[in-house]
Amino acid sequence: MLPLEYITVGGLLRRTTALFPNRMAVIDREIRLTYRQFDELTDRYAAALLRQGVVRGDHVALFGEAEAEVLALFFAIQRIGAVAVMVNTALVRTDLETVLRLGDPKLICIGASYQKDRDLAADVSALGSLPTVTEGVFTVGRTASAAYPPLRAEERADEDAVAAAEKQVRCDDTAVIIFTSGSTGLPKPVMTSHFSRVNGGIQQANDFAATYEDVFCVAVPMFHCFTISTNIMAATAVGGCICLPDNRHTSSILRAIQQHRCTVLHAVPSMYRAIMARKDFADYDISSLRVGIIGGASYPPNDFVRIEEGFGMTLASSLGQTESTAGLTVCSLDDSMEKRSTTIGHFMNHVEGKIADLETGEALAPGKVGEICIKGYLVMQGYYHQPEQTAKAIDAEGWLHTGDLGELDEDGDIILRGRIKELINRGGEKISPVEVENEICALPQVDTCRMIPVPDVHYGEEGCACVVLHENMSVSEEEIRSHLREQVAAYKIPKYILFFDRLPLNGTGKVDSAATAARARAELGIA
Repeated sequence: MLPLEYITVGGLLRRTTALFPNRMAVIDREIRLTYRQFDELTDRYAAALLRQGVVRGDHVALFGEAEAEVLALFFAIQRIGAVAVMVNTALVRTDLETVLRLGDPKLICIGASYQKDRDLAADVSALGSLPTVTEGVFTVGRTASAAYPPLRAEERADEDAVAAAEKQVRCDDTAVIIFTSGSTGLPKPVMTSHFSRVNGGIQQANDFAATYEDVFCVAVPMFHCFTISTNIMAATAVGGCICLPDNRHTSSILRAIQQHRCTVLHAVPSMYRAIMARKDFADYDISSLRVGIIGGASYPPNDFVRIEEGFGMTLASSLGQTESTAGLTVCSLDDSMEKRSTTIGHFMNHVEGKIADLETGEALAPGKVGEICIKGYLVMQGYYHQPEQTAKAIDAEGWLHTGDLGELDEDGDIILRGRIKELINRGGEKISPVEVENEICALPQVDTCRMIPVPDVHYGEEGCACVVLHENMSVSEEEIRSHLREQVAAYKIPKYILFFDRLPLNGTGKVDSAATAARARAELGIA
């Protein structure tokens, strides 16, 4: 077990640069930066921020996709003790304004969008003035805008000014604010420290045996905790290379893997499925891939097996959330396929975990379903300026209540049983959608499924299974129900089964449950 280290985000980059100055740190289209060059670019951006009046504790919003300059700015913000506020590039303008007000930035830096018809600078400009933005709005990287000037990194940084600012940064300072998805209400701004960010990256890199020889293909948005922990921080911890595809289109990801011989590909299930669904998938050489973590959303075991076999790499199951610095459980790479496909592994090193009784909070024995709770260095500092919401998430004893349901198996690994908020209450009987979804997805005709609750006069709620089939395949409602009768209790069989071409996704590639429910209710004519 690796020890926890007392080092800042900027300090981690300094240390890795000293160890591997000439190894490649970032590949971004035509840009190639060694660790020495990337660290120097980070210093230059840090100096630029200082010139704009940014000081320790200030919030700087990053609104852009992963580019070499945006990545350097991410490190620069934290190097001088400011807080990087990561903004979802898929937000519509109304939600963007909400997030920026919640994030309280003094300065905004706008990068490029991967959407061809999206002008992020125009979206910010349309919002008008934001009261907290006292130090200005700038563009960075490939973005050009008539509305805002570029944040210029001079050819040489003011090293004394950067060093003086860096000396003031402490491990328990807030490093990053990342917003929750907002699927059950307003997005919440999650604060995490340098200590949790750095050690989360170090521990996760160790969990999937990463080294300086690894090339990480970044397929998940930079504003997502998954990318920051398992790609950016993990790669930096070991001196690996961060490879940034042209965009998140499946063809761009496959080209990046093939061209740069990427060895690590972490992604959400929908991204893996979308890549494998390409008709030319087999034409790409992805034999360099060694390992990948699948996370961010639930998936059936047969999906896990199909993805591992399709990509020809070892797939690692894991559970994480923004409030836990991305990770809280992970499997072992040498676990069997059955273990990795049916569990989310064990609690991560240096983390205390339990499956808690929903009523008493007491730890449950193996085989009993309860809430997954953790305590330790990965737990967030809280929701920014939201003490009441923080108190609901972290109890008086320091336990983070994840809202996820699970049970321990005989080996101490965790079987995921869904979300507390997604439980369907059918006449007092609680139904976990994940159990039913997994059984439906076990049918070879089914690509994916999401079961949601719909109102019912008699039972209060009934289940509705929203099913997407593989291309050119068919299955009837009765065939699905017949299969379920042999696998689950009768009350768990959904009253309604609907077929869709695809399910709506949110900005991080997860199935959007609220949008799916709205579509299903509209289809059923239920308010």
